[in-house]
Amino acid sequence: MPSAQMMTTKGKEGLRRKLIVSMLLVGAVPLAVGLAMAFFQGTKEIREVSGTSFEALATETARKIDLILSDELSKISQITTDVNIIQALEVRRDQFADYGDEALQALIAQETKEWTDEDPQLVQRLMKNDLVTTLQRYDSGTYVDQGHPIPVITRSATRGLFITDVAGRLIATLNSNVPYAHSHEPWWQGAFKKGVGQLYIANVAFNEQLKIYTFTLSLPIMDSLRYQVVGVLHRIYDAKEFFSSHIDTIRFGETGHVMLIDGNGMVLSCPVLPTGTRLSDPQIIPLVTLMQNGWTPAPSDGHGGVRSSIIGFAPLPTTSRITQNSTGMGWHMFVWQSSDELFAPIEHLFTWVAAFGLLSITLLAGLGYLAASRIVTPIRRLQEAAKLIGHGTWQEPIIIKTGDEIEELADEVNRMNTQLAATFAGLESEVETKSQEVQYLQESTAQILDSVPDPVIMLDQEKQVVYLNRASKEAFHLTDTGQLKGKSLFSILETDSMTQQKIGKEFQSIGASSTGETPEMTKALNGKAGGLRDPLQQVTGQAAASDRQEIRVNGQIYRYQWFGVRARPGQNQEVGLVFRDVTEESRLQDRLIKEEKLASIGVLSAGIGHELNNPLVGVIGLGEAIQDEENPSQIKEYAHSIVQHGRRMASIIRDFTGQATSQVKAQSSEVNLNEQLQHALNGVKETYDAVSMDIQTDYQDLPAVMGNPQELSQAFVNILTNAVQALGDQGILKVSTTVREHKIQVTIEDNGQGVPQHLLPKIFDPFFTTKQQGEGAGLGLTIARRIIQKYEGQIQVMSKEGAGTTCQITFPLSNHHPSGKNGGTS
Repeated sequence: MPSAQMMTTKGKEGLRRKLIVSMLLVGAVPLAVGLAMAFFQGTKEIREVSGTSFEALATETARKIDLILSDELSKISQITTDVNIIQALEVRRDQFADYGDEALQALIAQETKEWTDEDPQLVQRLMKNDLVTTLQRYDSGTYVDQGHPIPVITRSATRGLFITDVAGRLIATLNSNVPYAHSHEPWWQGAFKKGVGQLYIANVAFNEQLKIYTFTLSLPIMDSLRYQVVGVLHRIYDAKEFFSSHIDTIRFGETGHVMLIDGNGMVLSCPVLPTGTRLSDPQIIPLVTLMQNGWTPAPSDGHGGVRSSIIGFAPLPTTSRITQNSTGMGWHMFVWQSSDELFAPIEHLFTWVAAFGLLSITLLAGLGYLAASRIVTPIRRLQEAAKLIGHGTWQEPIIIKTGDEIEELADEVNRMNTQLAATFAGLESEVETKSQEVQYLQESTAQILDSVPDPVIMLDQEKQVVYLNRASKEAFHLTDTGQLKGKSLFSILETDSMTQQKIGKEFQSIGASSTGETPEMTKALNGKAGGLRDPLQQVTGQAAASDRQEIRVNGQIYRYQWFGVRARPGQNQEVGLVFRDVTEESRLQDRLIKEEKLASIGVLSAGIGHELNNPLVGVIGLGEAIQDEENPSQIKEYAHSIVQHGRRMASIIRDFTGQATSQVKAQSSEVNLNEQLQHALNGVKETYDAVSMDIQTDYQDLPAVMGNPQELSQAFVNILTNAVQALGDQGILKVSTTVREHKIQVTIEDNGQGVPQHLLPKIFDPFFTTKQQGEGAGLGLTIARRIIQKYEGQIQVMSKEGAGTTCQITFPLSNHHPSGKNGGTS
């Protein structure tokens, strides 16, 4: 007996040891192998996916920048074909036909000295001639396309625009800080190309005069016969300002961005590195400046980091061909993200999984010991009993005395064996009853869906039709519906490919996976209220605007909505589509939009009529005065006033047709507010009978402001016209200017009838007026406030009924020009 007991104990200890070792091996080895494979495979896939994404982003951004530069070249090339410019350059060429080289060089040296000394006559001739006027109009966009002027970014990034003749001499320029002679410059020689002509794009370089990094575009100007070059057009751009709005906004993650470099690795534009710097690692430059798209692992990140990284690159197709011919190197797009950020997810995952793996191995060791001690033997006895129960041959109850859950499990097995015999007897009848209930539910559901007036279609995971209600068959003109079940959704909905792709993506976002519900399906099933929402329920408000989806089928417009359907256990989820015909609603909406456009045209016409009425009345009055006037000087003064009214009307028309915005920069100049105020007052006095009025003026010395004098004069005319009309035949009108609290203040007061307090908040509303029918359109103060606010000013009206009206206009001193003061008069 002792020997047998020792052998039994030894056998139990061996089984325990084997169980513990087996559990550790089963847990530890796959865990270690899985961790290693997951880390290396995950790193490889992240590298592949990120590299492909970086390449695609670099290619798309390169194509975008290439299109921007091509469009810029197209606009500039229109200047080189201007007939006036070509004729002027041909005259210059013919003038120097008889000049020898020494005489020509002496002339250039003399004119260069005059330009350097800022000789007034030479500066006047080169910056205020007909060619400069033409350049200004092209630069403002009025010659290129009046509906699509030169973009603001292009104009603001321009730092120089000028034309040279065949000798490289400056003949017209918009800027004074440029050299006079250019025949020795590489860009001029490249664009001139010995008289043949060639487009030349220079690399980014530091401009000593402008103190910024710039790049230039140079285009040859051919003669009338397109035979030889007669001049060169040269435009200078601020590289950072030109490219930053298109490149700096492309960011992903915390460090991911794109940058533009040339063939030498110099940065043209980058949100991190300053323009003009070079990539910190020279080894990267040949890897990312290939004339083809791609991505590559790099030994460093090019931004000063030493850790390896992934870089996507792509050349600018058209621009690189031009720069290759010009400077021998191309321009390239460079996409990069920090390796720490790129590989952080997989590293964090590896760390956490390794920690949990070690914890799992410890738990496995403990569980193995307990299992060997208390679980293995009773489990085997239960296994044998289960086999007998499965075969239906077990009769005697199993007896296990462990005092724990295994003993309870043995009791449950005994009770289960007893109950199985009784349960099997009524199982068949219960199954039949349940089957009938399921069939009834299916038939009632089908009847309910057939009674719904909107089309309903049910789909499986492969987008194949599993059910159509009666409304679907009628709406989509389906006859043999039995043949359509199991067919693709798009065999029923005949739509274009773009709509099919859109519906396919929507289906994937809420469809069910083969392993169960996805988060999107759960959201679709639960709805926003936490329960299964009726897909046919009307949705209003903001939810309706966000969920609105439409499709056109057989000439009808349907608004559709996805909904999920819970599947029975063991079956895959299904997705449903419900449609509602909104064809008439869409047509009504189109008619409403058309009527709104017609109403807008009426508003614009009324505004133009109101604004043109005041200067037009002045023109008529001055014309009648000229007929009876014999004094030539007085007639000349009347004619000058008529011209001023005409210019004001032209400015109004440009403003209403959208041209004023594109010309504000060219029209801005120093404005004497006192002179414009007095000019407006004279115009109003000429328009209305102001003989019996007491007009008092008090003009203090004011700083000059930068603005459009015609616009400011128009604003003053509108305000003064309201004041004069409020006075009637007689009264007191006070006009004064002063500087107070760092602001220029203009005050216009009258002692007329005033405005009731409840109407004051409405006086700036379009078409609001207190005048009689036909005396005003209610747009004067609206337009005056818009003009004043345009120059950062403010207008305030204070009035009481029967006590007159005071209008105060203020302009900030930050808008004044430091050159001098406006004289004051009283």
